[in-house]
Amino acid sequence: MGGKGRIKRAVRHAVHLCGGVDGAAATAERGRSVAGDWNNLNHAAFPPADCALALDEIAVAAGQLPPITSALARELGGVFVPNIDVLADEGSIAGMVMGLSKELGDVAGSISAALADGKVSPLEADAALGELHDMTRKAAQLCAALESIRGDS
Repeated sequence: MGGKGRIKRAVRHAVHLCGGVDGAAATAERGRSVAGDWNNLNHAAFPPADCALALDEIAVAAGQLPPITSALARELGGVFVPNIDVLADEGSIAGMVMGLSKELGDVAGSISAALADGKVSPLEADAALGELHDMTRKAAQLCAALESIRGDS
């Protein structure tokens, strides 16, 4: 089933988050049988873009990543990254996530530049490790903030 199977499972998850086939049909403003076909692993039907976005909106409203959009991004070799509040205070959770995202981009950029000639030199490895350590520090800060909210010490 491959990529189509992963996307179909994501559609099924989105249908589930809508409360099942009836909820998905109402959300997408389509008939129950159409939504049922989307939910059926053995049926070739997929929701069109407008319907997929409507189904994914339910997941986002519930605080989850949009399953269909995330699966499509994976099939294209990427990831779905939710929009981060750029006006957030640096010490807030949103600000820490934004900082961590920036550091991940720095790591990816450093590694990409190092691999441009097909090999990573010791100097390039050192630079990439520096970026990775910065990212690790940001991740640790975010972990500590989330653990304090959860109540861990």
